[in-house]
Amino acid sequence: MEVLLPVAGVEVNVLLLVLLGAVIGFMSGMFGVGGGFLLTPAMYIFFHIPYEVAIGSSLAQMIGTSASGVFRHRKLGNIDYKLGLVLVCVVAFGVETGARIVELLERVGTIHVFSRQIEAIDFYVSLAYIVLLAAVGTSMFVESRKALKRPARAGKVDSAFARHIKKIKIPPLVSFPKSGVHDVSVWVIVGIAFCVGTLSGLLGVGGGFVMVPALIYLIGVPTTVAVGTGLFQTMFASLFGTISHYQKGNVDLTLAAAILAGSVVAAQFGAIATKKLRGANIRWAFSLVTYLTAVVVLGKLLHTFELF
Repeated sequence: MEVLLPVAGVEVNVLLLVLLGAVIGFMSGMFGVGGGFLLTPAMYIFFHIPYEVAIGSSLAQMIGTSASGVFRHRKLGNIDYKLGLVLVCVVAFGVETGARIVELLERVGTIHVFSRQIEAIDFYVSLAYIVLLAAVGTSMFVESRKALKRPARAGKVDSAFARHIKKIKIPPLVSFPKSGVHDVSVWVIVGIAFCVGTLSGLLGVGGGFVMVPALIYLIGVPTTVAVGTGLFQTMFASLFGTISHYQKGNVDLTLAAAILAGSVVAAQFGAIATKKLRGANIRWAFSLVTYLTAVVVLGKLLHTFELF
């Protein structure tokens, strides 16, 4: 069933959007992400929706998807509310920063790359996705493969990064008993939240695909708690981002509603799956999804320059 999207100005198959939403919803519940890191490039590549509208609309549907996942993770006891609220308080500032960068790239218009014209926002957002996804995917893949060869540690990762960060004792220091994290500098949390928020506003992601690895590897939060808490902050980051992008004319509510229709129910099943798998298995699967997304975005970019 073809429908003309009022803001995006393109015709799309609604049933395919609902199916895409179901895939996004399952990953949202399982990995603690809003799914925007896959959804935004998918809308751009497969449905030919302009990046700025894909970014804003992705954030809009993410509010419902993440809320559905949060509801299930709350029942499973996977959310550290104290940590989540600290993250949420800072993330809003980063989201607005990212949204302003998108607005700036729109004003730049077309640029010349490899003797070809391309929209600045298409080129730089695609490049940011590729670099970020490759970095996150590689770190999680290497670590999770090692973790699968050793006895289970209840999803907790003892990384060198976390050990070094815990040595930073710039006051005030805060503790998060639910996550098993004690006496960490609040400025570390502020830095992580601001960076994730900026990526959320810039790339149309809830920030979970960066936040979850950051919580696991940088401050040592157990995987299932990182998933639930990451989803909790994603819900609010998506709300902040949607408001900012809506004011800039980048949100297509019809598009967001179609995807949300498939994602809300699927998010429940994704959350349930976290109880069936080891933390290392979740991290390994997450790394493969990020790799796949990076390859698809890279392929689209290379095709634009007719390099294959």
